[in-house]
Amino acid sequence: MSKRIDRNSSLELLRIISMLFIVMNHYSGEEPWNMKGASLVNVISYQLYKPLGQVGVDIFVLITGYFLASKVDANYAISMKRASKVWLEVWFYSVVVFFAGSFYYSHFSIVNMVKGFLPIVFNNYRFATAYIILVLLAPFINKLLEKLSKREYIVLLIITIFCGEVIPVIGNTTFSLDKGFGDILAVYLVGGYIRRYDIVTKKFHLIFAVIATYLFMLVSILILWKIVGYEGNITRFTYGILPFIMAISIFLIFVEIPSFTNKTINWFASSVFATYLMTENIYADKFIWTELFNTTSYENPLLISGFGLLIAVFLVIITVFVDKFRVLLFNHLKLERRIYRIIDKIVF
Repeated sequence: MSKRIDRNSSLELLRIISMLFIVMNHYSGEEPWNMKGASLVNVISYQLYKPLGQVGVDIFVLITGYFLASKVDANYAISMKRASKVWLEVWFYSVVVFFAGSFYYSHFSIVNMVKGFLPIVFNNYRFATAYIILVLLAPFINKLLEKLSKREYIVLLIITIFCGEVIPVIGNTTFSLDKGFGDILAVYLVGGYIRRYDIVTKKFHLIFAVIATYLFMLVSILILWKIVGYEGNITRFTYGILPFIMAISIFLIFVEIPSFTNKTINWFASSVFATYLMTENIYADKFIWTELFNTTSYENPLLISGFGLLIAVFLVIITVFVDKFRVLLFNHLKLERRIYRIIDKIVF
């Protein structure tokens, strides 16, 4: 397996797919489905995309680890600038969605305003918060990884994967919750390992792993639905080791795709993080899934499943175009450049 030096459109396409997975997961998880008394076929159609959420998150972080884990910055200011760029985008959408939601629902909350203006401090976006922490710590993590032998790296992977992906499934969340820092740290380390060392795996085995883990997660939802009921935690196994394995398998398939460049793919991929920020919000959740795209009146499983994919594609496209206006605004106001100058003054 050849190692990629530069970003290529095959992995940028995978970045877009990862966000589609996350939005499709929200479709299954946030639509007000009437699970009580639903048939098995309908429950399958309701929960069809639920296993994909954590897979999408893990793929996104794998791509980050693949490109970032091998970098040792000349100074910490570079890492601070990288983190500040992500933070500024998170802050912008948190504030904008708060005001838009407050206006639309004619309800202003001081508590929500504080959370809106301090989204990372109050963990409004669990994944984004953990991701920014990861980017801030990346230079120190990368320096450690640079000094590790392959055997030591494997031991580190075993420890972090066990603590971040295995034991949380049985309720031990000391090291990490789903989408918590421990989880994405393990994924980041795997991305770096794949970049550094050759991993030869037959495509058939990877495809089998993808199908098997997905089906296991979906079946686990159905079994738990029968055992604990529709109000219980029926998605326990859609977090942790199973989506972790599925994400790595998909990632390895895309790493093997010959490198190519497509400006349209790269253009879209550069803004898909905004899709998560605009749709994963208390105001956006309610508006998108209970008002704008409430599909619970449909009973045809094919329609329900098809709508999930179409809505996800639509939301990704719309939010990407919205984000391009945000980029133009930031460039016009020179916000990132101003923050970078402040960082240069305070970071040695």
